[in-house]
Amino acid sequence: MAEPVADQNSALPESPPDGLGEATEPTNGNREAAKYRTKLREAEAKLEAAEKRVHSLLRSQVESLAAKELSIPSDLFDFGKASIDDLTDPEGNVMPDAVDAAIKALLAKRPGLRNGSAPWGDVGGGRRGVSVPDSPPTMLEALKFTRR
Repeated sequence: MAEPVADQNSALPESPPDGLGEATEPTNGNREAAKYRTKLREAEAKLEAAEKRVHSLLRSQVESLAAKELSIPSDLFDFGKASIDDLTDPEGNVMPDAVDAAIKALLAKRPGLRNGSAPWGDVGGGRRGVSVPDSPPTMLEALKFTRR
């Protein structure tokens, strides 16, 4: 004999009557714990964002110190493999001596990274050894210089 086919809706379990099964809403303790977990996640996100900002500011400060010697200040991090932790003290302040040492070490290995804006010195332009007179020259003095 063939067994009767069960209705598809009858295969689903019946929902328990109120008060007899799992609660659909969290209890007060669970709700409070969820609130604290949410606050913790928000605080962690804010802390991470603040750490990124501080790291960016420290990197900018190091790069401004490196700009005096390097044509591209970020080369100190890219080619010199310097890290912010190596260039700051335990309180998180940039140590200019450590930055200078890292720059010198990098330039010893790669002198082509040096800043190209070094002063040229005297290149021969402008007036030399001529003192400015107190009064403008007369026409007679101007003619004396042209006859020579």
